[in-house]
Amino acid sequence: MAIKVNIIKKEAGHFVIAVEGRLDSETAPQCEVEIKHLLTSSTKSLTFDLKRLDYISSMGLRVIIAAMKVIAKQNGRVVVCNAQPPIAKVFDIAGLIPGDIAESERAADIFLDAIQRKESAKKRDVSD
Repeated sequence: MAIKVNIIKKEAGHFVIAVEGRLDSETAPQCEVEIKHLLTSSTKSLTFDLKRLDYISSMGLRVIIAAMKVIAKQNGRVVVCNAQPPIAKVFDIAGLIPGDIAESERAADIFLDAIQRKESAKKRDVSD
């Protein structure tokens, strides 16, 4: 599945990156290329709007974390907003992934996929 990355300049040095679709091992390189030009010393803040993001894998997470690291070194700020519950849960646990899982990209993807499926199932149970 394709990914759409829409970049909106709010003001000088401040951008919103709206990501739509799946941010996984197939689409992460494209996303990385599309935001790379924003990772400069003149960028003070990035907001990743994930309202239309359906899925994120460890590779997708790495794209966002890499952007966070670059902008943080410049004393800037990166914000993630509007994430659907399964995606938000991934961000909640991202720093808590057990070391043995994080060592393997495949294992991390299986772990993150399981979390997203679990959160989606909870949402369906509540709305049914």
